[in-house]
Amino acid sequence: MKIVKSQMIMNRALVMLTLLFLAGCYSTTRLSNQNLSYLYWKESGILHPKYTVYHVSDSVSKVFCYIKPDELLFSRNDGTGEFTASYTIHYRLLPSYESKEVLDSATHKFNPSKAEAKSAILKEIKFKTPKKGNLLLEVSVSDMQRKQTVRSFINITKAGVDNRQSFLVYKRSEDRPLFKNYLSEQEKINVLSELDGVERLLLKYYKSKFPISSPPFSVKVQPPFNVKPDSLANIHLEDGKMSITFLDAGIYHLISDTGTNGGITFFVYDNDFPKLTQPEELIGPLRYITTRQEFSEMKLLESKKLAVDNFWLNVTGNPDRGRKIIRHFYGRVEEANRYFSSYLEGWKSDRGMIFIVYGPPDVVYKNSNAESWTYGEEGNITSVNFTFYKADNPFSDNDFRLSRSVIYKNSWFHAVDAWRQGIMY
Repeated sequence: MKIVKSQMIMNRALVMLTLLFLAGCYSTTRLSNQNLSYLYWKESGILHPKYTVYHVSDSVSKVFCYIKPDELLFSRNDGTGEFTASYTIHYRLLPSYESKEVLDSATHKFNPSKAEAKSAILKEIKFKTPKKGNLLLEVSVSDMQRKQTVRSFINITKAGVDNRQSFLVYKRSEDRPLFKNYLSEQEKINVLSELDGVERLLLKYYKSKFPISSPPFSVKVQPPFNVKPDSLANIHLEDGKMSITFLDAGIYHLISDTGTNGGITFFVYDNDFPKLTQPEELIGPLRYITTRQEFSEMKLLESKKLAVDNFWLNVTGNPDRGRKIIRHFYGRVEEANRYFSSYLEGWKSDRGMIFIVYGPPDVVYKNSNAESWTYGEEGNITSVNFTFYKADNPFSDNDFRLSRSVIYKNSWFHAVDAWRQGIMY
């Protein structure tokens, strides 16, 4: 059984790498018809570039691309004797996942030496954007020496000047843009905005805590977000710049127009996020694979570390197996936080719940308003399919809600039982 599973994983990895390298062949195919499951497979490639977009004006935007040098292949140049890499950044601006129309595109080639690359590679590329509307930016980074390509997709918001991409955020300790949608407590940032005529912004703070998702067969609906802020503060811009320090965990919404829900939102979590490191934090995700009574008893124990250790020891039977399955389980929790965090931690979200219990999906289709995930072969009657619909959320475009159904009950308990037998599902 283990040999068969290992071979399946190897075959899937080879397919992923082939798909990534042949990404350019899809230029005439709608993205909504392509399997994008590699986006949720950390092991699908060596390259893991990060991006952020900033609108310079009504018609021009920038995409900032951050690449770790150790993810590129450097080889000796016969002419100079230097070690150099060769990679390209290609972008296409599309109306949506469903459209074949290309609004703008270009390819940029770079050949940095190892001495030039040092600890980070940061590139900024300008592209043309319409004045209004929602768009999709596809960006591909290709290591020409490894013959590997990885594609990423960025939602572009041009619905009015007051939107999150009208702000460029820097960590005050680093001279580069911020490439994540979450921050830590006490973190200090600088914000750049070139909004015409704006000298003062309003910062709304929400300290709300949110419950985790209910099982996929449950009819319980996620409660609506409380739109009443816990506090307000005025932030003044000097030459289009401002500095902010986030003292507490919560949601911070920065806007210039109180009559809209635009602006930029900062999600501030614990300092070790996206990892969970404290024993009391480690208990939370176990709710997905424990009974209500088990979970309540764990929460009541004075030593939360002992509660977590005892659970996994009872599940696996020995410390060595326990350490292995703990690494896999909380590795998925961390990845869920990276992929799916928005107004709540990614592990608490509907997609995070499914990702943790079932693992990365085999097939993913995306469109402008939904994602569909398949576990197993596409079209196979024994496969499990989930559909997530994009929620209307003023703070994030990364909030998707599962279409729940009683048909998931058997599949869910089968997956949970596997974990409770010490098997990574």
